[in-house]
Amino acid sequence: MPGFIHALFPPDPPLSPMTFSRLPVVHRFWLGGIAGALFGFALGFLLWAWQQGELPATPLYPQVKLWHARTQILLFLGSFLLGFALQSGPHVVGGPPPPSRALLRLLPLLWLGFGVSLIPHDGLTGVGNLLISGACLIAAWLLLRITLQGDPLRRLPRGIPLALSLLPLAIAPWLPLEQAETALWVLWCGPVTTALVAAQQLIHNVLGGRLLHGRVAHLFAAALLSAWLLSTLAAFADASYWPWAALAWLAVLTTLILGSHFVQAVWRFGWASISLTLLLGLATALVCALGLTQPGLPLDAVLHLLGAGTMTSLILGVVARVARFFSGASVLSDRLLSLLLLLWNLVVLSRIATALGWPLPEPGLRISIASGALLLTLWSFRVALRLWQIE
Repeated sequence: MPGFIHALFPPDPPLSPMTFSRLPVVHRFWLGGIAGALFGFALGFLLWAWQQGELPATPLYPQVKLWHARTQILLFLGSFLLGFALQSGPHVVGGPPPPSRALLRLLPLLWLGFGVSLIPHDGLTGVGNLLISGACLIAAWLLLRITLQGDPLRRLPRGIPLALSLLPLAIAPWLPLEQAETALWVLWCGPVTTALVAAQQLIHNVLGGRLLHGRVAHLFAAALLSAWLLSTLAAFADASYWPWAALAWLAVLTTLILGSHFVQAVWRFGWASISLTLLLGLATALVCALGLTQPGLPLDAVLHLLGAGTMTSLILGVVARVARFFSGASVLSDRLLSLLLLLWNLVVLSRIATALGWPLPEPGLRISIASGALLLTLWSFRVALRLWQIE
């Protein structure tokens, strides 16, 4: 039996741990992200069961929904995105990194702020929100300063979008994140924008694609600015702007895919978990943008596809790869990680189906919830084990 499993999922070749030019900070942020993932998705599965009648109705539903939204955006995505931005951001934008010990001071601001913000007391909630906002604003300021000192060719397509993408996370604690249109604005203008910068780096450095430059970089920046403005109008002024915002996001994604020669790069690179990660992430983002152009489509379906499909798929694949290189040991074999990504997206499709009003046949919902919980637990345990090995 072990031989059969090894044949199906052959182990990756061993790696030597990276030689660090500065004290790494990424694993400290990402361990908090794993805690956020386990807590936030557990609440999400609970809400899903309530919505579909698997559990009896409860007056706690609105409160749990708010906790779920805040956990997913502020702790889960916030920890992973800050970890990436502060560890890899200087390299991505070609600028000098700040001292690592100064970056680690943002950790208690984010985590303590999140914990205090959940206390049902207006004053304490405000203090918690201030701490979270402070962590994100300081990170944005550091990245903007690094960008201005870094490679001028990377400012428009990478540096400025990366720094500005942390501002929605700084604003998010003060917003009603349980409302789909508000959470959708935070996701598009914050985490998805960060992910598009990370995707540029991975396509160029790992897959061998092209760096966005010249007219393509200017077109990407112009489309991104339009998408931010129209998404803001749609979320806070008039929902009829969402189709226009969607067209702008389609322009952003299309410019990135064509300008980086993404399809050609994937074709040359071949089948691997990192190419599958980027394919799933960009494909689901395109579907989300196309969905927003359709009047009457439930925003909840788009929100969950963007959060659980695009962002979570990217985190599952990219974090496992980075943890492998930082620790010198595989998180999961490449083939097993690819299978995990495909199975996770089947769970996401089940969630989207119910959001669109298509009930799952018995016992489809229970299988989906159990599968999602098992996949996330396996991934979280393996990633945490590798992150713990990083000195």
